[in-house]
Amino acid sequence: MKKNIFTISEKKSIFTLSGILFFRMFSIFLILPVFSLLAMDLEGSTPFLIGVAFGAYGLTQGILQLPFGMWSDKVGRKRVIMVGLGLFIGGNVLAVFSDSIHWMIVARFLQGTGAISSTVFALIADLTRPEVRTRATAVLGASVGIAFAFAFGSAPFFGEWLGLHGMFFMITLLSVASLILVLTTVPNHEPRPIIPQKFTFWKMIRIVLQEPSLRIISWGGFVCGAGLSSTFFLIPIILVEYGYQRAEMWKIYLPMLLAGGVIMILSAMIAEIWNRFREVMLFGIVLLIVSLISMGIGHEQNILLWFILALFLFFMGFNVFEPILPSLVTRFSTPESKGTAMGVYNFSQFIGHFIGATIAGALYQKNFLALLIILALVELWFFYSTLSFPNPKKREQKT
Repeated sequence: MKKNIFTISEKKSIFTLSGILFFRMFSIFLILPVFSLLAMDLEGSTPFLIGVAFGAYGLTQGILQLPFGMWSDKVGRKRVIMVGLGLFIGGNVLAVFSDSIHWMIVARFLQGTGAISSTVFALIADLTRPEVRTRATAVLGASVGIAFAFAFGSAPFFGEWLGLHGMFFMITLLSVASLILVLTTVPNHEPRPIIPQKFTFWKMIRIVLQEPSLRIISWGGFVCGAGLSSTFFLIPIILVEYGYQRAEMWKIYLPMLLAGGVIMILSAMIAEIWNRFREVMLFGIVLLIVSLISMGIGHEQNILLWFILALFLFFMGFNVFEPILPSLVTRFSTPESKGTAMGVYNFSQFIGHFIGATIAGALYQKNFLALLIILALVELWFFYSTLSFPNPKKREQKT
């Protein structure tokens, strides 16, 4: 129907913000498949410290999603995005010159201070009409998925060609390009909700957390974040232990990306067209749980094929959630709380990144099964919570 067609202004906003988010997320995802291997060459590296460095980005990113999201509700999205990109660039510059694992941890913490994901998703909600907002948010979600695919497909090549410091230098250049894109194309006078002064930081958070559906969505972000960082901390190390060369990992990552892409498209279609968000989410959780079972079998039987299967199952499960969770946040939040709601969601997701990587670094050598049990418990709780999740057919009209 015509009312669902994007206007010229909406198209410009959607494609611009998708480009910014693509560069940003490509930069983040590019490090994931190879960091745990390349960081072994840093002075003072241990598995635990590598895990801390791997997840350090998620800690500051998660903590600042909330204040940045709320700040954007008050002072405007563009200003917050520019500040966040500047901080991210500073962290990458420090990473370029970090020769020890300790300085790399500091650099990763600084990178995480550029917490703009929630603000970008809130801005696209500001710049689009309610009847097309879900589609616009889905486009941004798709740009994240595409960035994920390109990053994972190219990471083994860039890792061998540029090394860890060279990759961070390339990320710095991409981040500068994103900042230029913000300065030249993002509207200066974007519409934004006005928050009454009596709505304090903690009151806004309470408003968001009082919505049961938003709590479930945020827990899902935590589960996916923890699973992502722990899986891609472990699997590259395991592959090398079984004799895989770093430059050959694309042979596993490429078909993994194709499988994940197919699942992402089909899941998004089923969720959006038939309004089966709950059913799709339950299916994704089952994939995550079966992935852990496969990893446990691989550990017990010492067979690489089970680990590869676990990687495929996890990635397909992860891609079920990647496009739909941000869309659901905008559906279940009010216009005044969208920035804060996205901040809560991204806080959960990035704290999951930090905890998943840190626990994986601490446990994978001597307590591998304990690591799997911890991940299984959080995924089972997500499954139980999702059983009561309402499909948001009626709420869509309120966004």
